[in-house]
Amino acid sequence: MSGDAELLVLRLALIAVLFVFVLVASFTMRAGLTVRAGRGATRGGGAVAGPRLIIERPGRTGIEPGAAYALAGVMTIGRDDGNGIMLPDVSVSGRHATIEEVAGGWRLADLGSTNGTFVNGRAVDGRGVLLRGGEKLMLGTIVLRLQL
Repeated sequence: MSGDAELLVLRLALIAVLFVFVLVASFTMRAGLTVRAGRGATRGGGAVAGPRLIIERPGRTGIEPGAAYALAGVMTIGRDDGNGIMLPDVSVSGRHATIEEVAGGWRLADLGSTNGTFVNGRAVDGRGVLLRGGEKLMLGTIVLRLQL
């Protein structure tokens, strides 16, 4: 094989290696985004035992209706990664609300969100409101239902 032919083969091999690398990287990033969008949620309302928030209207989160978030202790809800319940939708603030277990139920409080937090159509402020189960919560355009 001449020097020109060997150089051509090496160049084609390098292009093939780069193509495989880009392909693997893109599949890995895509899989990571899929997991991130639904982080903390499980499919189907019955898949999570105990108190949970069930997505009824997911807005543009990419989360399927019926996905459930298990509740425990004190949890923040919002668009940012650091929240216990992440809802990646532009209508939800970075740190939108908190939900915490209290005597007699769960307390939902707004954290000064831009689009507000509502329970059964009524606005919730920073002091919060007591939930006993079955209520519909609206955070931005996202609608969830508390199931105990």
